[in-house]
Amino acid sequence: MSRETGIMLGIAGLVLAGGIALFITTGPGNQAQPGEAVDPQSLVLDSSHMTGNKNAKVTLVEFGDFQCPACAAAHPKVKEIIEHYKGNADFNFVFRNFPLSQHKNAVIAAEAAEAAGSQGKYWEMHDKLYEAQGQWSESAAPLDIFAGYAAQLSLNVDQFKGDITNHKFTSIITADQNDGTELKVNSTPTFYLNGEKLGQLPSLNDFIAKVDSLK
Repeated sequence: MSRETGIMLGIAGLVLAGGIALFITTGPGNQAQPGEAVDPQSLVLDSSHMTGNKNAKVTLVEFGDFQCPACAAAHPKVKEIIEHYKGNADFNFVFRNFPLSQHKNAVIAAEAAEAAGSQGKYWEMHDKLYEAQGQWSESAAPLDIFAGYAAQLSLNVDQFKGDITNHKFTSIITADQNDGTELKVNSTPTFYLNGEKLGQLPSLNDFIAKVDSLK
């Protein structure tokens, strides 16, 4: 073997080793897989928005992005589940903010939901953002559109806009993002049922059966 050939083989070996190391770091093992479980209590913060009691027997947690088309597509199913369990003390739905960097209006949408929540209308704004996603997702002036929604919900619009402009809820949104990153969430929507990651949100009947098995 010539000296040049040996050098080239050595370089190739280093490149291969680096490629393997990169795969180990960024490959499937770096993403939470369906069926993996975490402590359910760790998924809910005191600042989290929920439909029920933090200590409910069954808790469904969503890490979502208001500008995400897949989240908007899943929203009717989420609403159906929430409606089915309305008033049931054993069930709790929790929404956690996970705005993705590729969605330019995702953060301000999360701020709009939090700002509405501070005036007692979180879920109403949550629903409106998903159901009207096509109106604001690519807008250059989303705050103006959100202010219109706030008016429809009879909120104090000046307070609503001021809270968003002053980024009053950044710490809440960042805490949600940090928890999601710690859990290896890298897409939305991501759902956890009693701490178990779901591959996808099942149909209502299948979801009811799964919930019944957890009680």
